[in-house]
Amino acid sequence: MSDDVGELANLNYWAYWLGLDHLPRGDDAFMGDRSVWDAGALLRCLVDRLHPDLGCIDLNVHSVWSLLTARPGVLAVDPDLCRDLRERVVRLLESGEVSRQSRRELDAVHYGLRLNTP
Repeated sequence: MSDDVGELANLNYWAYWLGLDHLPRGDDAFMGDRSVWDAGALLRCLVDRLHPDLGCIDLNVHSVWSLLTARPGVLAVDPDLCRDLRERVVRLLESGEVSRQSRRELDAVHYGLRLNTP
């Protein structure tokens, strides 16, 4: 996931895996395409996975950061989701249970939430 194509593939795969992409897929070629899944629904699913006990917490943090980078307007839609995201981000930052990269990404998400939400 070192470029925009990789980031998009990651988000497309999450949407597919979580059932938000309702089209049948015969192979993984769709992962590089601009898909039309609901960014708010994907964010909700990813926020629910921001828990330090999950073995893939760093991937989950990165996916939230990537989604917010790709679709920054998604936060404006749901104030409750923003509040939940803020609480989870603070908890993770305080826990010390994430990698250095995840900490940087969480700091960026936290900063963006402070700037863009009441």
